[in-house]
Amino acid sequence: MVPCIMKTRYELLHPPLNGPFPPERVADPTFDLVVAELEKARESVEIFMYVWRADEAGIRVGEAVLAAAERGVKVRVIKDIGAIMCEVIEMNRKPFFPRRISLLKRIIYKIIGRTFPDTFVEDEYNQELGALLLSHPNVTVDWINKTHTKYYVFDERLLVTGSINIEDRHQNYFDYMVALDDPELVQRLRMRMAGETPCDPGRNIDFLCNTHREGEESVFEIKPEVLRCIEAARESIYVEVAYIGDPEFADALVAATRRGIRVTILFSREANIGNDVNYWAIHDLYTRAPVEVYLTDTMIHAKLLLFDDEVIMTGSCNMNIFSLQKAAELNLIIRNEPELTGEIRSLIAKRIESSNLVTSAEELAGFNPILAPLQQLHQKLNPN
Repeated sequence: MVPCIMKTRYELLHPPLNGPFPPERVADPTFDLVVAELEKARESVEIFMYVWRADEAGIRVGEAVLAAAERGVKVRVIKDIGAIMCEVIEMNRKPFFPRRISLLKRIIYKIIGRTFPDTFVEDEYNQELGALLLSHPNVTVDWINKTHTKYYVFDERLLVTGSINIEDRHQNYFDYMVALDDPELVQRLRMRMAGETPCDPGRNIDFLCNTHREGEESVFEIKPEVLRCIEAARESIYVEVAYIGDPEFADALVAATRRGIRVTILFSREANIGNDVNYWAIHDLYTRAPVEVYLTDTMIHAKLLLFDDEVIMTGSCNMNIFSLQKAAELNLIIRNEPELTGEIRSLIAKRIESSNLVTSAEELAGFNPILAPLQQLHQKLNPN
């Protein structure tokens, strides 16, 4: 819970930390901002999204998209195909955009769905609005595969990016979202995603991209930068991500602790998916290195790494095989912003305070030893 929106370059927005924690409906600031910007948009909107569900949040954003399109705003939606699996297995099981699913896919989803927690909720929402947008002359929907990226761009001026999908359950998750009101940064994003310029370590704010470009070899630049930052850490590393399991990421953390680096991990007591492989990975790490692990009853959907309280890496990328080796992802890397770092540290402190320190490996040993490697294999094969 408590998504964080950094409006303009340096301001971190979140519910007050001096009230009840975690607060309720914490994704509202994100959706409020998105809807407000859709209402103000004059020329163009681009939405790049993993999950978009036909629930309260999905319909609310969809209605604002339709109103913008009706005013003549050109709206481009870039939507992941593979996320349909999550949309039909979890929650109300209603993807926002109707799309034919083959019989084979339905069988595969039914089998995979047995490894998911039962989260079904019944509601009155339907896919009519999504179908209307698919046929609207001012709306273009591009379907792509193997992407986990999440962002909005309004009039090539404002970028909103991070870890929140368009669905209700983020009201009860730990997430981070960032809003950057700067046309130059939007242009920088375009250049970075197109592979026209390298990431610049001299910039306070830059973008790390895993990309799939048609006719070209896929580029996975987030993982090498994560490993470089771990190796460069001098004092501390903080990890708050939804899913882990990449072996090289774990090995790098183990090596960091051997250099005397303090590694702190905030971990979901129960993840929404892949809980067995998640626990398999954290149990292995905990038994190999003196890492400090805190368990929270709140689902962590955040993707945040903090190095030496100076370098922030946040966005859509988890530290598992799918995100680091298979999926298109977008992360921000932010350096030398002490005010922002201080606010993030205050938020981290509240999250740690509401969690429990793990004192023995047995607390992390409750995974299914057969199911965990199967979940890992699914990520490696990535059949979506």
